[in-house]
Amino acid sequence: MKKFLMTFLLIAALTISTTARAAEFEMVEYSAQVKLQWLAAAGIPEAQNFLKLIGRPVFFTADNLKDFNRIQMVNSLYQELNYAAAIEFVREKNYKNVFDLACSLSPRAMILGDEGRKVVVGELQTVCLIGDWCIDEFGKKAKKNVSYDAFWLQDAQGMTASADKLKGEICIIEQGVSIYLAKDIHAKAFENLRDVLKKHGGCLITSDFTQKKYFKDVAAALYGAENAETLYAETKAMYEKVFDDKIADDALQDEQEAIEFLKTHGLRVEKVPLFSSTPKLFIKDKLTPAQIQNVNELAKKNYLWVITAL
Repeated sequence: MKKFLMTFLLIAALTISTTARAAEFEMVEYSAQVKLQWLAAAGIPEAQNFLKLIGRPVFFTADNLKDFNRIQMVNSLYQELNYAAAIEFVREKNYKNVFDLACSLSPRAMILGDEGRKVVVGELQTVCLIGDWCIDEFGKKAKKNVSYDAFWLQDAQGMTASADKLKGEICIIEQGVSIYLAKDIHAKAFENLRDVLKKHGGCLITSDFTQKKYFKDVAAALYGAENAETLYAETKAMYEKVFDDKIADDALQDEQEAIEFLKTHGLRVEKVPLFSSTPKLFIKDKLTPAQIQNVNELAKKNYLWVITAL
């Protein structure tokens, strides 16, 4: 029955009759599956549960992706660092409300929801359809505390309406979407985020403004600086193939340019370490002692941007 229901939801998503909805489903393929694949490969149980529930094959394997083992390891580490850093930040600051944006099915929402925190996952319609179905398979508190809302990041009304479901200060989490946005959408999205922060208080956390250097540092931690550029280029090509579009990976990657962009849109930033202490990561079971030492050093770097309204 569950597989039938999932099939029905996917068919319903596909048959929503506009070109935009078709493109939206491609985003499900990109964000909801590829990121889940990396998180599941890292060993995160909630991501593994999601992949099992949606019952669809992973995109990439050693049979269809050159240099698969290294690409999987780097991307799994990169995704788990973002995943775990956001969870730690929310816990340390004791945020009771979390707004998780463009985050796919958000396994971390299930963890934070089970802790009694209210979480609204803002995503595309097809992701929300799947997320609403899958949430019934998680803990009782997550069922009560986590919800999925469909809106585009440039949709001020939709974003505001979703944020208004959260009472009190909000921690907004956004990881891995900025480099895919056109300049005008990027500007509008951050104007909307500023308005939410002004209304509710709290902050936005992201690593997107240093994503390119950050990813290369992750690759270097595992396979040396001499291989970092190659692994970044291979990963970029992989995502461009899935997304069927070019990634604007140089946009706002200069720190001063990014800070000025945020200031222009009524936002300020403080850069902080990814973790305040040595992180406990699932993927460490797959790493050598030397790699673990490199990852622990990387975790101390100021790659987490904490953004607030002016």
